Amino acid sequence: MKSVTYPEVLELKKAVREAFGVNVHFHDMCSYSSFSLDEPNEAVSSFIERYFSERGARAAFNDGRTAFTLE
Repeated sequence: MKSVTYPEVLELKKAVREAFGVNVHFHDMCSYSSFSLDEPNEAVSSFIERYFSERGARAAFNDGRTAFTLE
C-alpha cells in the first residue's frame, strides 16, 4: 500500500468537495491508511481513480465502491 501525506489528503478532499459536493473520509491506522465515501457514486470514484493515476498511484476500491486504499 502506498502512503499518503496529510497535505495530499487535504488536497483530495478539497478537489472532491469542489467538484461533487461530497466528503471523502480519511482513516489513518498504524499499518495503513484508507478512505471512504458515505455512499457509492460512480462519478466520484472515477474521479478519484483518475486523480491518483495522474499522481502515480492506484485507488483500489472495495466491491461496493465506498472505500479504497492506495497502491
